[in-house]
Amino acid sequence: MKALLTFVLVVLGAGAGGTAHGAPPEKPAAADSAAKRAASAPAPAPTTRRLAPGELAELARAALVSSTVRLPKGAKVIAARPSTEGEVLVPIAPTRITIDLTPVARRLGKVTTAAVLVFWKDADIVARTPLRLDLLVPPEALVFDVPKGGVVTLVVRRGLVEVSTSAITAVEADIGDVVQVLLRPSGRALRAEIVAHDRAIAVEDGR
Repeated sequence: MKALLTFVLVVLGAGAGGTAHGAPPEKPAAADSAAKRAASAPAPAPTTRRLAPGELAELARAALVSSTVRLPKGAKVIAARPSTEGEVLVPIAPTRITIDLTPVARRLGKVTTAAVLVFWKDADIVARTPLRLDLLVPPEALVFDVPKGGVVTLVVRRGLVEVSTSAITAVEADIGDVVQVLLRPSGRALRAEIVAHDRAIAVEDGR
């Protein structure tokens, strides 16, 4: 009788204790809560997006406006395509986009040149996208604003002092180009920015 009573107490004690042999242990409440929070947390926001067809050319046109590079007179971007195979991913919401362009051949009709779209976030470059740019170059682009040997009035500024003298261009140039000019009659060479068909402004070395 005593042995039977002891057996019953052991069985009841195992049931009240909560874990019998072969039963899985209960998951701690803290771990369960952490798992639920991880499952419900939002996914990180994407930082890049895939370009739509034709959007690369639109970005190139917009980048030309905010860049220092210039196309030949009257030239227009007609198409753009990636330089590498595969999908093109670009940053989402850059603060500005500029473009680096290799010199464009002065040739009538369709001209293809290499370029790189540069994506900025404030003062930092966050991505570069190389591309091939197709341009349509009109006849007026083949005529320079100032011919080689053209006479210009050269303005030389030193602080508050401004001196004007005569010079000739060493090469053909368009308005906005920085080229070498030769002072008359000494022949001394200076670098100058062409600001009009008959006027140039001397620039400092390294500009």
